[in-house]
Amino acid sequence: MGSRYWYYFLMLRRAYQQYENHVKIEISMNDIVNLFYCTQRNAKIILNKLMEKNLIEFTPGRGRGNRSTILFLQHFNECLRKRIEKLLNENEINKAMELVKEFGGGTDVEDYFIKRITHFFGYNKIQTNQDELELLRFPIFRPITTVDPSQIFFDFDAHLVTQVFNTLVTYNASSDSFEGCLAHAWESNEDKTQWLFFLYKQVKFHNGKEFTAEDVQKNIQRLEQSPHKWLVEDIIEVELKSKYSLLIKLKNPNHLFLHFVSYSPMSIVDTSKSYEGFAQYPIGTGPFKFEKIQSNVCELIAYDAYFQSRPHLDKVEIIKMSENLKESLGDWGKIVMDTGEIEIPHHSNLKATQAVFSGTNILSLNTRKGPLQNEKFREYICQIIDREELTKLGDPRLRPAYGFILYGQECKESERKSLYSNKEFLKTMGYHGESLRLTTYERHVLDAKLIQKTFNEYGIHLDIKIEDWSTIQKGEHVSQTDIFLYEGTPNEGIVSVFDLLFYQEGFIYPLLTDELKLKIKAYVKRITSQDNSYKRLLKYFELENFLISKGIVIFLIHKKVDVSYDLTLEGVSINPRMWIDFDKLWYKNETL
Repeated sequence: MGSRYWYYFLMLRRAYQQYENHVKIEISMNDIVNLFYCTQRNAKIILNKLMEKNLIEFTPGRGRGNRSTILFLQHFNECLRKRIEKLLNENEINKAMELVKEFGGGTDVEDYFIKRITHFFGYNKIQTNQDELELLRFPIFRPITTVDPSQIFFDFDAHLVTQVFNTLVTYNASSDSFEGCLAHAWESNEDKTQWLFFLYKQVKFHNGKEFTAEDVQKNIQRLEQSPHKWLVEDIIEVELKSKYSLLIKLKNPNHLFLHFVSYSPMSIVDTSKSYEGFAQYPIGTGPFKFEKIQSNVCELIAYDAYFQSRPHLDKVEIIKMSENLKESLGDWGKIVMDTGEIEIPHHSNLKATQAVFSGTNILSLNTRKGPLQNEKFREYICQIIDREELTKLGDPRLRPAYGFILYGQECKESERKSLYSNKEFLKTMGYHGESLRLTTYERHVLDAKLIQKTFNEYGIHLDIKIEDWSTIQKGEHVSQTDIFLYEGTPNEGIVSVFDLLFYQEGFIYPLLTDELKLKIKAYVKRITSQDNSYKRLLKYFELENFLISKGIVIFLIHKKVDVSYDLTLEGVSINPRMWIDFDKLWYKNETL
């Protein structure tokens, strides 16, 4: 029975709750039409469907003045509970919660739903015919937009990629060193233009296909056609030395090339199939593999043949929850990532830990259109921003930011107090009263409104456009936007800063003039060719200062992430993407 017909039955049964089952009730077609907000023809179709499903008996009135009769075969609460139970069993949490809010408030069905949802999230054991499986289920409050490494941009998408796929090497941020992954050893020539990698043997993709050097070659070719193509633009040849070794040759010296190959968009996929949307998803070599992925749910299962250590958990289910339903959740979770989408309650029976984002909320300005083509106007906007006021908006905002890293350039906030504005002054910078558009997504609305207020105080008109995570990067939004407000989180080292600048469908690169693109590329080339780490850092600060001085980006605030989790959950640590690696998690159910 279609979900829509269940909805019509609940509407109809609620209107006549005072009547018991099997009691004939007089009713007119006009009553039904008004209740369903539909035509008489459609009302008859709905009634026939409800009769087919043995929910009602309906007898139409014959002749003038004779009313129809309806007889209900199910109680309202009974039907609502069955529907809620079915949706929960299908992991359709949002739909179930919407039904409870509309039809079940204050009823025993609401109590049933709360009990179910309280035990739904967190650690569970599932008994199968062969074994007992350990399952971790938790909610997120942002959509999954892609699981293709060559397309990822948002942090949670990238985090999922790191659970399912592997790179040649991995970067250990705490020790600032590299560790083998698909490659067990590597070496380079003195000027860092040639890199030789030696691969582990008998590593299998999730479909059983063996991973070889040819897969690395094909993945590099695949990236050449992706928004991350800047990562491989400097590669002039991938020479297959053997089945398990390859030589990568570069146009220019790159002392950061290991950072490049450890970056999650360079994760290795099986290229023997094409992948579009969620109908088909790419196959990796990582500790988990996809069992099911849709826009509102992602199910991962442990890969038993993983060439490193098999995960302790057998299955992970990630449920996308609507931000609008946050008040209905109550005490619902045993592992929670608080990144600011909702206000999450803290409980004494949960451990809590905290980490700082290595990124920041950012404004990127469109240098290609309108008054923001004027560099002085962009500089003026940078000066009027009140970062201290943004910080006062509360968690997860941490402190004012003047760069991607916490010890970056400090700005004199006191200078903004002496700024003044009038129409004639703004005209000297190319602004003639036009309305500028700021595009962002829901989680940044408070920041956007405060920025809008500040702009208005200085005589600049600003409209706010809220877009969905999955649509905000579409070309029409980019071309019509003057300012993007988003969270830049370059959490995989310096290469992820470069990616924020060069990702072709991101929030910076499409807004740059060709001249600025070339200048930024020149700065990055000077950084990657520098062999001294301290001098390389200084070169990086030169890049950051250039971005600020040209009004390309405006750094706003650093943010933090909180994690609350069950006291019995072990192996919890926050990775560079500010999420938890699922393969390290395990439950300590027994004690001495």
